[in-house]
Amino acid sequence: MDMKCDMNTMCRCMDDCGMCMSMCMETMMSCAKMDCMTPEMACMLQDCAEMCKMTMGMMMRGSSMCEKMCMMCAEMCMACCSMCMTANSVEIMARCAEMCKRCADSCNSMAKMCMAA
Repeated sequence: MDMKCDMNTMCRCMDDCGMCMSMCMETMMSCAKMDCMTPEMACMLQDCAEMCKMTMGMMMRGSSMCEKMCMMCAEMCMACCSMCMTANSVEIMARCAEMCKRCADSCNSMAKMCMAA
């Protein structure tokens, strides 16, 4: 990653990835307890959490693949957001959708910033 990338954008993106990872895991555990989650939902939440964790780690290490990973993470987060919105009658799913959207926006901003650098 080019260090011309704005550190505030990177820090915000890492924070959002960490919060999204936690929110997806919390949602998965809560919905499992309430028995309101399909296997596909569980897989999507787990995949999103793992993608956020990997993206955060790559940013911390200054990986040269960070830009591409941020784009993939944004795509994963938007897919998870869409899935959560279909079940937004469950309050935690609505909160998870919001966090996934926020993370996707941060990852897109980070990828664009690094592309321009």
